Amino acid sequence: MPLRIVVTGASGGIGSALLRIARSRGDFVVGISRRRSEADVHYDCDVLDIQCLKQAAREVGRVDGIALLHGHGDPKLWTRKVEELDANDFFQVFGVDVVGSFNVVQAFLPNLSSGSSVVFVSSTPGLVGDVYGIPYAAAKGALIALARSLAKALAPVRVNAVAFGPIETGWVSWISPQELAAFRERTILKRLGTPKEAAEAIYWLLSPASSYVTGHVLVVDGGESL
Repeated sequence: MPLRIVVTGASGGIGSALLRIARSRGDFVVGISRRRSEADVHYDCDVLDIQCLKQAAREVGRVDGIALLHGHGDPKLWTRKVEELDANDFFQVFGVDVVGSFNVVQAFLPNLSSGSSVVFVSSTPGLVGDVYGIPYAAAKGALIALARSLAKALAPVRVNAVAFGPIETGWVSWISPQELAAFRERTILKRLGTPKEAAEAIYWLLSPASSYVTGHVLVVDGGESL
């Protein structure tokens, strides 16, 4: 049976890949992002605009899954050293990544039913830390706590998270070729993951194939964190 899926960050690399996978399997996809996406229906809501999100939810109706792929994405914060960071850097990232994700879930909560699936996108730095993008790592760790808390609070709605290692998206242009090569070497598979590989992991958690999985963090990192 086709799914009805909401995807935030729908115009990004992984978001676009997820849209293509879902639509190729006959699913109906609602895209949310500030740039236009290829979704069946698109809303240009900011994830911090709860009224825009609630209006979209009223128009969309029943939802089988929500994939939260949006993120702050400021390249300057990726390489900023500890002594260069300030509180506002953290507030900005937490606002978009954590509060924005909660807003989307809250707005679409009336549209969910038993067995519906919510998938948060975290990262391996959210589990083990990193010297790059410290505000991002902290926010991704918070998303894991939020996903597990909502898995308990919203059951029988399923809530899970995916922790990605190095996936070949926009961040690869923020660092030098030498640093990028080091990221490849940190993985057992000696390569970056593709947006399609990342999207397939999200789709599995959205689909009935994972119907007995909730409160889980699926690590998809080519063995980087081992």
